[in-house]
Amino acid sequence: MRRFALPWGELEVFAANEPVPAALQPTTEALVHLEDRFRPALLRPHLRPEAPYVAVWPASRPAPDLTENATPDPHALEEVVLAEIHSLTCHACTARFRAVYPDTGLPIFGRHIGAHQLINGCPRCGSDFAASRIQALTLLPLT
Repeated sequence: MRRFALPWGELEVFAANEPVPAALQPTTEALVHLEDRFRPALLRPHLRPEAPYVAVWPASRPAPDLTENATPDPHALEEVVLAEIHSLTCHACTARFRAVYPDTGLPIFGRHIGAHQLINGCPRCGSDFAASRIQALTLLPLT
């Protein structure tokens, strides 16, 4: 696990096959079949309760070494987006999906969304985002 200091809190990002706190267990299970660039993370703002997230690196940039003893990398969080696991329903065909959905309202991380390729439409019926309201960093299997 790597701990990153932020101006308004800290972010803990967990490496693959590493134990996670109970609050991150559902997120970790949802990410098990995804690429290593999707990592469970715990955001600890100074003035709010901790919250589970997914730290997502762009497809063109692999996740850095997240083990505790890794050499500090000042660029490790460049272009990272924090995301949550959401349930989405297509407004055109009612297909349901679980998705890694970016939280663009977070300071620092929200402005990195341009480095990521989003799914903007329903893969089942082919409707675009305007009709389907489906948008995500990736889709997950329904459980």
